[in-house]
Amino acid sequence: MSKFYSYLDDFNQITIIVPLKYRHDFAGFFKAIGNDEEIDLEIISSELIGEERKYITRFDGYILLNHTYFIYDDNDETSELFTGKIVRTELFDDIYYYEQSDLGSSYRRDRTKFKIWTPTAKHMKLELTDKQGKIQIIDMEYDNQGVWYLRLRGNYEGYRYRYISYVNGKEHILSDPYGRSSSANGKYSYVIDTSKLFKMNHQRPKFSGLMTDAVIYETHIRDFTISSSINASFPGKYNGFTEKNLKTKKGNLAGIDYLNDLGITHIQLLPIFDFAGVDELNPDKLYNWGYNPEQFNVPEGWYSTDPDDPYVRINELRQLIDNLHKHNIRVVMDVVFNHVYNIKTFPFEKVIPGYGYRFDSDGHLTNSSGCESDLATERRMIRKFIIDSVLYWAKEYKIDGFRFDLMGLIDVKTMNTLRQKLDRFRSDIIVYGEGWKMPTILGYEKTAHMHNKHLLFNVGHFNDKTREIIKGATFDIFQKGYALGSKAKIDDVKNIVFGSSQNKFLFRYPAQSINYIECHDNHTFFDKASKALKEASVEEIKKRQRLATSMIVLSQGVPFIHCGQEFYRSKKGVENSYKSSDEINQINWNLVDDNQKDIEYLKELLRIRKKYDLFRLTAPSKIRDYITVAINEEGTILYKLKDEENELIVIFKNSYTEETFNFENRYTLIFNGETRNRKIVTKLDVNDITTYILKRK
Repeated sequence: MSKFYSYLDDFNQITIIVPLKYRHDFAGFFKAIGNDEEIDLEIISSELIGEERKYITRFDGYILLNHTYFIYDDNDETSELFTGKIVRTELFDDIYYYEQSDLGSSYRRDRTKFKIWTPTAKHMKLELTDKQGKIQIIDMEYDNQGVWYLRLRGNYEGYRYRYISYVNGKEHILSDPYGRSSSANGKYSYVIDTSKLFKMNHQRPKFSGLMTDAVIYETHIRDFTISSSINASFPGKYNGFTEKNLKTKKGNLAGIDYLNDLGITHIQLLPIFDFAGVDELNPDKLYNWGYNPEQFNVPEGWYSTDPDDPYVRINELRQLIDNLHKHNIRVVMDVVFNHVYNIKTFPFEKVIPGYGYRFDSDGHLTNSSGCESDLATERRMIRKFIIDSVLYWAKEYKIDGFRFDLMGLIDVKTMNTLRQKLDRFRSDIIVYGEGWKMPTILGYEKTAHMHNKHLLFNVGHFNDKTREIIKGATFDIFQKGYALGSKAKIDDVKNIVFGSSQNKFLFRYPAQSINYIECHDNHTFFDKASKALKEASVEEIKKRQRLATSMIVLSQGVPFIHCGQEFYRSKKGVENSYKSSDEINQINWNLVDDNQKDIEYLKELLRIRKKYDLFRLTAPSKIRDYITVAINEEGTILYKLKDEENELIVIFKNSYTEETFNFENRYTLIFNGETRNRKIVTKLDVNDITTYILKRK
C-alpha cells in the first residue's frame, strides 16, 4: 500500500498528497517513471491541509493516460499515479473527443466488435459468457482517442458480456454504458442480432411538427393496466398497454382503445429506459416511477414478460410503439439525462473517474439534482453520449418526442445541438422538458431553464405558472387558484390564455408553453381541490376540475393532460407517489364508468381545438392581432378569437354568480358547458362554473 498519493491534474501538473503519519519533513524531490521514461517533477508549492501535506508539481513531458506511471519521492517510496482533474480540462476534451457513433457491441454472423471509450484505463478486458455459461476473459487493445476495442471472429450472438477495467489502482467490473440489450437487473450486456428484432411496420402518424398542434397525454406503463378494474392479459406490461378490446366493468372503452378514442396526438410514457428501484425478477416486490437511470439505451425489464431474455424487452417495446402508431398516436419518451441512480455502480466512474459528473472548486460532487451525481452535460463525450442515445431511440424505436427531466440542469449547447441533430433526422419530433431554474456550477446563463427561452431553439417548457395560477400553489395545498374560485392574479390568468407569450410574461412563442394543471408529480387536481375546498360538494369539485382542464385545452400553447385527469383520478391524497404501491398509482378504470359525461366533455373540447386554427396559433403577432382577453368584475373570462374565416368566443366562468351576456351579432352556441350544441343566440345567461364556446362566421 502506498504511503502517499499522486494525481495527474493537468497536462503539466501533478498533485501529491503526503500524510503526516508517513513523514513530517519536506520532500526533497519527486519524479515520475513510466513508459520507459523518467520525468523530473518541479515542486511549485506545498501547504498543510489537516493531517496531510499537499504538493503541487510541474513537469516538462507527456504522460500517456493509458500507461501506468509511478511517482517516486526522495525516500524511494512509490505511489501509482492516478488520473485526477486533468479529465475536466478543455484540452482533455479536445484531445480525446471520439466522433464516431460505434461504441458498444456490433454484431455480424462472422464477427463481433466491442468498443468502449476510456482514455484513463491502463488495461481493459472483456468478460464473455457463452450460452452454456462458459466464461472467457479476453484482453482488449488500445486504439486512439481513448477507445479500447476487440474484434472476435465467429458467431457470438446471444453471448453476454461485461468489461473489466483497471483504473486508478483498481479493477472494476461494469456493464457496457453503450449497451442496448441486458439481462435482468442490468447485470450483463448482450450481443444481439438486430435482424431478430420485431419489425416496426407502421409509419409514424402524420404530424405537422408544430408543437401547438400536439395534445400530450402522460401515463406510466404499469399504472395503465395493472388494476383489476380491467382484465388485461398482461397487467402492467408492455404487452398489456396495447391490448385490444379491453373494457371497463360496464363495457366502456379502456386501454389503448380508450386512448385512440380520446383525441390526443402524443402519449408521454414515464421512463421506459432501464432504471433502478424495482426488481425485474420480482415485479410486485417494489414500485417506482423510473427516474433512476441505470442503462440509458436498454428498455426497462420490469415491464417485460421475460426480463432475462436479451430480445424480449426490446421486441415488446418496439411492438408497443408500433401499435400506438397504428392507432394514430405518437410516442414521447421521458428521458433523464441530469443524473444517474448510483454513481458507484454506474459505469462512468469505473472507466474515467471524475469526468462524467460535476464537481465544485473543492473537488466535491455537486448535488443540484438531489441525487449526488449531476451529469456534466457540458463535457464533449457526455454531450455526445446524450445526443447519441436520443438519436438511437428516435431511429431504432421510432420515438416521436422527448420530455427532459430537470432540463434546467442541462447546458444550453447540448439541448440546441440535440435539437439540430434531431431536425436533421426528422423535423416533426417534439422536444420539451422541466425548465426549472436550478443552481449549477455552470451558472444560470448557460443552462436550459425556461428563463433562457431566447437561447433555446424549438424546445418547450412545462409552464408552472399556468399550473399555479389555475389550480393554486403546488406546495400549499389549501391555496386556491382561478379554477378553485380565486380572483387573485387576474392579469396573470389573462396572460396564460394568451399562451404566456404576450406582454413579456414568460415565453417568446406559445409553442414554448406546455400548459398543465397536473402531472405525475405532486397532488392530482382532485386531491388538492378536495383539501382546498373542504365545504364543496364532489359535484362542485368536478365542475372546477372540468373548468381547469378546458382552460388547458383552449388556451394558446400546448395542452398537457395527466392520465385520469378527465375522470378525476385520485392518489388518495399522496403527494409524491414515486415509490408508493400500485393501489395508489394504478389507473382505476371504474372511474371511466362513473364519469362518462366528463370524458365526453374533454373529447369535445379536443375536437374543437383541432378544428379551429385559432386555438393553435404559432406566432405571437397573430395572437396579438386575432385574440382579446377580458375579465369582468365577477372574474369571468371572455376570450375572443377572430381571423378572416371565423369568430369565436370562449367564456370561462369560475363562480355561480348569475350573469347575462348580450351580443351585437347572432352566434351559434357550439359548446353549452357540457356538450356539443347548435343553438343560435344573441344573449347568454350563465350561472354555473363551466366553459361556453360560441361561433360566428
